[in-house]
Order: sequence, then C-alpha cells, then structure tokens
Amino acid sequence: MAIILLVTKSSEANGAVPTSPYCKICTIPNLCNNVVNGATNWKEAMVKSINACTEIAYRIQNVTNSILPQITGVAPQTKTSIQDTCKEAMDGAVSDLQEAMKALNKNDQGTMLTNLASLHTDCADALDQFGIKFLPLTKVVGRYLKHMSVALSVAQTPQ
Repeated sequence: MAIILLVTKSSEANGAVPTSPYCKICTIPNLCNNVVNGATNWKEAMVKSINACTEIAYRIQNVTNSILPQITGVAPQTKTSIQDTCKEAMDGAVSDLQEAMKALNKNDQGTMLTNLASLHTDCADALDQFGIKFLPLTKVVGRYLKHMSVALSVAQTPQ
C-alpha cells in the first residue's frame, strides 16, 4: 500500500494526471480524461461523452455552412455535394447521439451502443474523396471522430 501511495504521489507531483477508471481501455486516454473529468460513475461519464460528441457535431454543422463556401479550386457542384453530405451526416449524428442519450437514460445499453456505433464518417470521407485539406473543417471532423472513439470506449468500460 505504501508503494502504491508513493507512486501515485510521485506521479501527481510530476504533473501526471491519473487515468479515469472510465478511460482505461481508451486509446486516447488524455482526451478521455478531459471529456469525463469529474465523473463519479459510469452513467455520468457517458453523459459527458455523448454531450461532447453532440457539441462537436453541431460545430461541424456550423463550420460546414459558413466555411465550406470559402474553399477554392473546387467546382461549385462539388462544394454543394460536400456541404450536403456533411450536413446530412451531422444531422444523422446529432439524431443518433440524442437517441443514445435517451437509451442511456432508459438503461438500454444495447440501443445506446448501436447509436454510438453509427459514426457518420460520410463528411470525412467526402473531404478525403475530393482531396480537400481545408484545415478548419478537417480539424473539427477529426476531433469529432476522436470524441466518438472516446464515447465508444467509455461505453464499453465495465461498470
């Protein structure tokens, strides 16, 4: 016990943050810790994870509508196609995340996982397909995918 306490105190003194028990299987533990920060139980960690994903999905909708028209070197119909794809994907993502939250509140883990597993990568795929490396959009889409990975990891953490 003294050795564990010493190691814990030493890592805390060096600024290392202990991994949340809800982030043990996550491949992005630092992000997971930030997302579930302060969660005292699995359900609270899930609420935080789903809310973080939903917030980013809304952000993608806003970025897509306001920034995508600024991309140059792409045919107008291509821009429209990407914009429509991203909007549809994020509308679906928000809907699935809302359904995941409802399922969580009903303690229906199967339905929650099904809704979380619908990653809605169509927007990222469309950007890749047309070789668009428009940083504001690709960055937030990448952040969304990472947060979805965190949510799925937290969801699969033994309770």
